[in-house]
Amino acid sequence: MEIRIDVRPKGNDITLVVLRGEIGTETVNQFKDRIDQIVADGKNRLIMDFQEVNYLNSMGLGVVAATLKKLKKVKGDLKLINLSPAVQELFELTRLTKVFEIFDSEESALKSFS
Repeated sequence: MEIRIDVRPKGNDITLVVLRGEIGTETVNQFKDRIDQIVADGKNRLIMDFQEVNYLNSMGLGVVAATLKKLKKVKGDLKLINLSPAVQELFELTRLTKVFEIFDSEESALKSFS
């Protein structure tokens, strides 16, 4: 099980976090540590791209939810894009589609910050 996390600045203090691989028991700590570091670096407007995430477990989902909570405390926000069918299903089952703003494209997520 492996996860890759690429961070790309998008202007207007928005940061795109591109996730690839699986977010499960073996990789959740790596995922959490990297996201925590991004937030600690002062990036508080994030877009997480899940297009190439083929597995996300409940612990990974917990990290995503905790990140939103942290960002809201510092007047930031987290948008999600390109949820794969498996990830989309998990968000629907847990009703987190009502908590997160989920977009089909990077462009629409970027526009939602303005």
